Amino acid sequence: MTAEIELDRLRMSPHWPRPRALPWPNATELARARTAGLVEPVIARPLPDGRPVCYEILTGLKQWLLAQRIPLATVPVVVREVGDAVARRWVEADASTTDRDPLAEARALAERVAQGLSVAAAGREFGLSRTDASHRLRLLRLAPDVRAMIAAGALAPGLARALVGLEEATQRALAGRIQRERLTARQVEQLARAHKTGRGTGASSAIGPSRSAAPDPDQVRLEQALAERMGTPVAIRYDPSGRGELTIVFDSLEILDGVLEKLGIIPQ
Repeated sequence: MTAEIELDRLRMSPHWPRPRALPWPNATELARARTAGLVEPVIARPLPDGRPVCYEILTGLKQWLLAQRIPLATVPVVVREVGDAVARRWVEADASTTDRDPLAEARALAERVAQGLSVAAAGREFGLSRTDASHRLRLLRLAPDVRAMIAAGALAPGLARALVGLEEATQRALAGRIQRERLTARQVEQLARAHKTGRGTGASSAIGPSRSAAPDPDQVRLEQALAERMGTPVAIRYDPSGRGELTIVFDSLEILDGVLEKLGIIPQ
């Protein structure tokens, strides 16, 4: 049986393995879900003695978290009557397919690099490209409070990376602003760059197009797609005649090498 069930009637399973991080959705997944206005179904079983009936999530915990972030009032649920042994297996299987903890990977990568491996070699051990490994390591340069926000799923790693190199107090302030205003990756990059060049100290510092003058959504989607492919921010600028430029931003030579690999200019 499938039903639309309110989010507050769903419960995280006690069988979720600890201390595995929760599978918080990333910025791309959030954007796609907001555009679609829906999420994939959750599989859950009814909990006893509840009025109204509540449900234990067996698979699709990430979909429930995603629905909270959009936000949605309900989520589609496939209701199954299963015993504890089956429930445990399903929950553990769901946990095994969720995203890896980027901070835990960053610490493990840093340890391997400290033991003498290159960033590229350490990344290969974790199934990461050189660019992705470099991005993970940059997270360790963030203020402790900002790293805690990433660990809690309150701040996407891709947005937080732009804050590296800023004063810790500025990182914390901008991280809070990202949450409150739901800034895009482009806006975060612009804001961080303004602070790094000394132009962002004012309370009303510009962060690009306002909400009343939103950028072309097709252009934003293309920039996001290119940024995901390149592993680093990408900006497109053009005038009414169609003449323009494509800018690929990189913060280290390791990231540049990763971009050149993806473009096929240097071998992987």
